[in-house]
Amino acid sequence: MLGVVLHDGTPVKSVEVRIDDGPWRPATLDPATRAKYSWKLFTYAWSNAAPGEHTLVSRVTDINGRVQPTSEELETKKTFLEDNSQFPRKLTIA
Repeated sequence: MLGVVLHDGTPVKSVEVRIDDGPWRPATLDPATRAKYSWKLFTYAWSNAAPGEHTLVSRVTDINGRVQPTSEELETKKTFLEDNSQFPRKLTIA
């Protein structure tokens, strides 16, 4: 799995991935995307994926220990531009 982190320039400490409400697992940040304001690419190797529908979500932690919030934690956002929450995605493996 390949993903991208969009951020405000604060250095990224880590990216984690969760599948089907399981435990958070570390993803690997691409060292080639280290510029301060660039997108940060990450990968996660998902082995032994079972057929069927799955929910995947990723989250970022910055060097200050701030963890990307869930949508429930962002109830005070005023517009979609303020929505930096975790965004679960569903996929089906045949």
